[in-house]
Amino acid sequence: GRGADYSAAYVIDLSEMKFVAEYHEKLDADLFSRQLYYLGRWYNTALLAVETGGGFGEAVLIPLRDGRAGRRPYPNLYKHVLSNRSDLPVAKPFGFPMNVKTRPEAISLLGAAIREKVLPFLTERLLLECGTFVSADTSPSPRAQNGCFDDCVMAAAERAK
Repeated sequence: GRGADYSAAYVIDLSEMKFVAEYHEKLDADLFSRQLYYLGRWYNTALLAVETGGGFGEAVLIPLRDGRAGRRPYPNLYKHVLSNRSDLPVAKPFGFPMNVKTRPEAISLLGAAIREKVLPFLTERLLLECGTFVSADTSPSPRAQNGCFDDCVMAAAERAK
């Protein structure tokens, strides 16, 4: 997150489809990158899918990709496939591009996972944010209602994608 936003991350055990760790803090990009590095390592070099929408993600992603402060490059970073057309070259940039195309799909998949109880429980913080995640007349919609946050919702939606 940048400005008033928080940096948020979840570790999801995909074999049991449950949240095993939640991280939520206001941090500068370099410090969040370091936290993600060690969080991922703690959980068996988990796949890290860093959101690249909004500009802040690149500042988090670059130290993970290249290594920093004596840390080697993180070995399990998500790469987004930009095209599934066989007639086009496949680009796989690092990170998850949350944008006007991917955002609605990610939110829809998270909603389905919650509704169908694929995720057996939500953390307290995520549940609270879901309660203030509303449709709006302006973009992006849905989003956090005024005065609230959606950092955890978007971090969870990124993984649902």
